[in-house]
Amino acid sequence: MRTRAFFLILIVLFAPLVSASEVGFSNENSLEMQGLNIRAGEVSPAGSNILLVGDDGFVHLISASNPGERNNDQAIDSSRSARFNDVSWHPNGETALIAGDLGAALRYSLSDNRIEAVNGAGIVGSIELISTDWRAGGDLAFFGAKNGNIYSFSEGEGMIQLVNTKSSQITDIACHLEQNICVVSSLNDGLAVIDRTREITWLDGTSDDTWVAVDCPDGDYIKCAGFASGRRHVSIVLDIQDASQSTTGKIMQLEEGSTDFISTSRGHDGTSLIHLAPMESVRYKLDVDEVFMHIESNKITSHDPEIAGQRIALMWETGEDDGWLITNEGLIINIYPTASRESLGILETVTFAAVAISVPGVILGLIFMNSPYLQRKYRQLRGFEKKD
Repeated sequence: MRTRAFFLILIVLFAPLVSASEVGFSNENSLEMQGLNIRAGEVSPAGSNILLVGDDGFVHLISASNPGERNNDQAIDSSRSARFNDVSWHPNGETALIAGDLGAALRYSLSDNRIEAVNGAGIVGSIELISTDWRAGGDLAFFGAKNGNIYSFSEGEGMIQLVNTKSSQITDIACHLEQNICVVSSLNDGLAVIDRTREITWLDGTSDDTWVAVDCPDGDYIKCAGFASGRRHVSIVLDIQDASQSTTGKIMQLEEGSTDFISTSRGHDGTSLIHLAPMESVRYKLDVDEVFMHIESNKITSHDPEIAGQRIALMWETGEDDGWLITNEGLIINIYPTASRESLGILETVTFAAVAISVPGVILGLIFMNSPYLQRKYRQLRGFEKKD
């Protein structure tokens, strides 16, 4: 019995101290437009602007540092009624690609707010394009389609349909921040890697999940991550020399909660912010391949009941837990660390110090309690017993 108690106490003493993310909310001036449905957005490489896209040809530019200031907005006429699904800034920050239905493969120019079809867009026909992203070098971009097609784009070559594609919807494309290698997610065909030469390799063991998003948030690590329905996620370890040898780690599942992964935004300090339906988010840390709670649905809906029924279109940060989110209907919420969360660091420091001081003594005491030999020697030393 004493031995069992000994191990139970050790488990309690050495259990990790984990603090949940604690954030507060405040409302910014919203985008008040009738029937607005924002589907995607991206912060410009310089961090100054955000380009938003959505239904009915919606394209809109807002300030990244002061998103509630409507005087900074630029309403952009796309001259189209198509649904725009994704946007990707070129690394130089001067242009951005837009992917949408009815074969919309467009380029936005920041200098004159003009939108035009990219070179060679006619090859797509009326196929709906779901996702797009530029690779690190800025020489090539990729588009993923609803029918499983994947296209590359460069100004010189235009759009080219790649080989070795599958038939299910491409849900997302993400390119590594430093290397010319990209990863792809699909609804039913698994995850894939696109190498420098545009060859596609489908990763073994990933076709049983419904992948909804991928991200490569930290250029210091040669890996990316995939996120699937059922709150499942996996790290993708890239082989830069031979992308066909890239592998995946163990597929993990977020056990707590009932909401589901739907998309991603780029978080602070090389992290990913995963949007969950209907209104929740978690932070994924690539270096440790772990997920941490970020925004809980009940807390943000308690702050503003109007947000119930909406979904997160984009999140962005200037520091950990310090930034904004915009919903599909244009509601903008400022997110900030609460005072209780900030002071938690001091409490944790004191707690860890106390544990560090007390643990050795407790362990020695437990060893003594479970050792008749040591107890007898102690009694002899104190004169309570005579030596034999």
